[in-house]
Amino acid sequence: MVAATGRTLRNAGWLAAQRVLHVAGAALFAVIVPRLLGPAGFGRYALLVSVSMWFSLLSGLGAVSIMTRSVPRLAAAGDQLGLRRLASSLLALRALTGAASAAGYVLVAVLLLGEPDLVAVGLVAATVALRAVGNLGFALLLGLNEAARWGMGDLARRWLTLPLVPAGYLAAGLRGACGGLLAGEVLVLALGLWWARPYLGREFLDLSRRHLSPILRVGGLFAVGNLLLALTQRTGEALVRVSTGSYEEVGYFGAAYAIYQTIAHGYWQVVVSLAPHLIVELEHGRRDVVARWLERLLAYAVAAAVLSLAGAVLVGQDLVTLVLGRDYAAVAFNIVPLTATLVALAAGHVARLLALTLDRPRVIIAAAGLELAAFWAVGFPVAARLGSLGACLATVPAAFLYAWYLTAKVRPALPYALTAARRALLSAGVFVPLVLLRGRWELNALLFAAGAIAYVFVLTRARVVSAGDLAELRRALGGSASAPAPGA
Repeated sequence: MVAATGRTLRNAGWLAAQRVLHVAGAALFAVIVPRLLGPAGFGRYALLVSVSMWFSLLSGLGAVSIMTRSVPRLAAAGDQLGLRRLASSLLALRALTGAASAAGYVLVAVLLLGEPDLVAVGLVAATVALRAVGNLGFALLLGLNEAARWGMGDLARRWLTLPLVPAGYLAAGLRGACGGLLAGEVLVLALGLWWARPYLGREFLDLSRRHLSPILRVGGLFAVGNLLLALTQRTGEALVRVSTGSYEEVGYFGAAYAIYQTIAHGYWQVVVSLAPHLIVELEHGRRDVVARWLERLLAYAVAAAVLSLAGAVLVGQDLVTLVLGRDYAAVAFNIVPLTATLVALAAGHVARLLALTLDRPRVIIAAAGLELAAFWAVGFPVAARLGSLGACLATVPAAFLYAWYLTAKVRPALPYALTAARRALLSAGVFVPLVLLRGRWELNALLFAAGAIAYVFVLTRARVVSAGDLAELRRALGGSASAPAPGA
């Protein structure tokens, strides 16, 4: 048990370190690509890419949920044949659904979005098909409690597209940028399949209904929930385009949302990396242990959300102007309401993790449906008046509604304390007077640094952050210099 806990913490620590590199890559991407393409050109590219994410999730069949639930049980039982049958069969199935999703993407991009460049659309559609296959290999690694390797898929994708998309745009405009996206996906696919190769083989293929139906029934329900969440996360560009008719406003929203999503997705990666370990703990009846994990995770997630929001308010405008240029000044205002949703996401992610652990996909579907409906109901009229800022404002009530509903539904099944999370939120008051002192960028950076130090001090005094937790994390991270091999 101690070894498993250390391994889980070690993987979570490596994931957090990867997010630092991911944020650095996203910052460089923001420096280069939006400036290079301009607001209208970047808006067009961002719209094509964001819509492709809908279809990537549609083709996913809930693979992450399936792997985090099924693989730990098979591995614990020593059923290597069953594990290989599962991985090989799902890989073949995702190849089929990926091709179908790519075809659906082409129809939506051409008929509904009115994109005239069929070559650009075709290149992004090919990316959809390859991503469906490649992500299966990384999802398998997550189920094997190899979350550090799982996170490398996103990290590699980010750093590969950093040079490839700008180089492609300089060579062939929008088509070249989409071609750079596809080239990066080819390399990510190769990496995922290489790491997952011990578990893949034609001889293990079993596409019979008897084998796949029980797995896909639950996985399909989780996939519906994931798709609804993605529609909230990835329809902002479409909402802005429909409500304003302006590619510039789409570009402003897309740039702000890319920054926000880099942080938000990083939170979810760290949270879901704990799922295999918590499922095993629950299988052994250690519900109190799972509750303590959830309590600590929520408190730390709220603290991270507070720091992110404080950073957006105090130094966000200065950083956006520096990184993106004055043409994207509207992005600085857009980031503030987006980062405010991170507080709700902290609670929502922990409740979603519990729903996954308890095998409760229907409650995720209901919560995601409420979030999507609220986002469009509020976002469409507000975006028509305020443009991209209106769409960003609409994310706040939608996210809080999602987090409230999901927490209310799953927490009674396995109660976890909210006291530490409340203290983390109330401690954010240390930043309030600092906001009133904002001035030049040097002063703003100093205010944020001072506020962050004061906030961590208050968290320690309020026992939100304990020396024992930090010591345990330090021991886990120091236990291994690298993640184990996939078959270990």
